[in-house]
Amino acid sequence: MQTARSKPPIRWLNLAVLGLPALVSLSIVPWYGLGHGYDAYEWLWCLALLAFCELSITAGYHRMWSHSAYQAHPALRFIYALGGACALQNDCLTWASDHRRHHLYVDDNEKDPYSAKRGFWYSHFEWMIRDYPVTRADISNVKDLLKDPILVWQRKHYLALLLLMNVGLPVLLGWWHGNIWGSFLLAGFLRLTLSQHFTYLINSAAHVWGKRTYDPNQTALDNWFIALFTFGEGYHNYHHTFAWDYRNGIRWYHYDPTKWLIKICSWLGLARNLRSCSSYRIEMTRIAVQYKQALQHCDALHDEAGTWKVRLETEYDKLVATLNAWSEARHAWVEAKSTALSHELRHDLAVLKQRYKQLKHQVQHHRSDWQVLLAHLGGLRLTGA
Repeated sequence: MQTARSKPPIRWLNLAVLGLPALVSLSIVPWYGLGHGYDAYEWLWCLALLAFCELSITAGYHRMWSHSAYQAHPALRFIYALGGACALQNDCLTWASDHRRHHLYVDDNEKDPYSAKRGFWYSHFEWMIRDYPVTRADISNVKDLLKDPILVWQRKHYLALLLLMNVGLPVLLGWWHGNIWGSFLLAGFLRLTLSQHFTYLINSAAHVWGKRTYDPNQTALDNWFIALFTFGEGYHNYHHTFAWDYRNGIRWYHYDPTKWLIKICSWLGLARNLRSCSSYRIEMTRIAVQYKQALQHCDALHDEAGTWKVRLETEYDKLVATLNAWSEARHAWVEAKSTALSHELRHDLAVLKQRYKQLKHQVQHHRSDWQVLLAHLGGLRLTGA
């Protein structure tokens, strides 16, 4: 086991750059607030720049550049590059390189730069401030991103950009308003601290608390509460399972402002080729996990006669068969819509649509039966029946 003495040396520059905003936010920011106060202008710019930083990381650095979930207009990419510098989370090439290795080697302590299996503190902050071999810069896995002149420009001028966005912009906002210190402390230091640590929660908290809905074999978890602070990134088990999807929250009620921003940008012509996983594949993945877990519940119940296993397998087979038929019917209906020009073809289209709706209803019925069975099994396990 690694001891404090055997840990790699501290990267003092990183610690100073990343630690100073937090120290100022915990001391000088409240001290100044108690003595002088902050007004609505300063709070609004703090929140606006916080959103700007977070969305530049989530929609730009993460979903677009790291995972190629969609493509964006140069103007939008330029805005993301500025926001990434404002967030002070390194240039995008370095960020995306680390993140791609995290996905490729997730939970491997020797290859995952911020492996959650090294502990909460390590994945939240320590990996950036100690010279671990696995965290040393290596952008050999982002050669595709080197073709983007905006990212090459950002990396070349990163120091100037971070000073411009984190010092110049807050000071300018304060000068316009007549209170440089108030804006600098809120829109500068506090905003930077919040945006950084909200992002860090994805590496730490989203690998500790939540549900493994789609992939039970890794630490990434779905947590709606973390999504509130991370602009939709809290549905982390889904993301690690379908990383190329431009969405993290797939339901209409999932809080995912990043998904909404990308969709709006596509309507405005600023984003295109949005990639998403089909509802069929998502559902099949989800019930396969539930089925495997339910079989383990049966084993825990000492189901010697196999009664519960038979019921489970029967319901699972019915649900899978109906899902397959529904998916095929939906595909046939969508294909037919593009060619249904004559009266006869329109009649066929109506038949296909009716078939699709019938199968959708059957899927809902079998899914309801499936959930009841799973709930019953879970209840029996809890009572030890």
